[in-house]
Amino acid sequence: MFFIGGCLLVTPVNFAADAIVAAPPEPKLVTGTLYESGSDRKKILFTFQRTATNSGPTTRVKRKFIRPDGFVAVVENVVYESGQLVSYDMKEFQANVWGDIEISADPKKPARKKISINYRLAADAKKHAGQNLPPDTLIDDNIYPYILSHWDALMRGDSVKFRFVSLEHETTFGFRFVKESEITLHGLAMVRIKMEPTSLLVSRLIDPIYFTIEKEGAHRIAGYTGRTTPRIKKGKSWKYLDAETVFDWK
Repeated sequence: MFFIGGCLLVTPVNFAADAIVAAPPEPKLVTGTLYESGSDRKKILFTFQRTATNSGPTTRVKRKFIRPDGFVAVVENVVYESGQLVSYDMKEFQANVWGDIEISADPKKPARKKISINYRLAADAKKHAGQNLPPDTLIDDNIYPYILSHWDALMRGDSVKFRFVSLEHETTFGFRFVKESEITLHGLAMVRIKMEPTSLLVSRLIDPIYFTIEKEGAHRIAGYTGRTTPRIKKGKSWKYLDAETVFDWK
């Protein structure tokens, strides 16, 4: 239902009230590893790679999830114009599903944005009409910079609410970030930020996701545990995957 794969290791920007906003394209390459939960980082499920290129006001992002055998399981393409999302598409080759998002001005009220969310089998070309874009709507590519843009509020103990796109349900759902705890990791003071649904019904479908971020300095993200993008095959079915994602610091 929800895809949260591969957050960014970049600095934050301000978020407009009616838009999904990008982070800067630096660093140009981000890599990470997805481990099976509970395996003590011994069983690798996927590696992650994010590349970003910038040309004038346009930022193009390509995200890949690659199995240990080299098969590219998922490819995501994200396009931002002047810091605002204009398009996103996801192709999960192993499960044969596609999804895409388009942001555009409302033809009746140009100052208002519309979001079109489509999810389908690869052979299905259906498209849906746009819906109003809710304030503070996120996709997986900009969760981390959004956390940083609300860092002070989170450190005060405030709850930060937002909307998150669910491709499969072709809509957005309410979530919130809260500071869960402080820990020490490899000698560094870290903060665990919990992402959880605001709806009791949705909370029955997805467990909280935990992000581990440096408390001081650049607030680099070490990783997160919980729902991620690629599915995993169990028997004859493709199931949603909760994993431990660890990012490389370069």
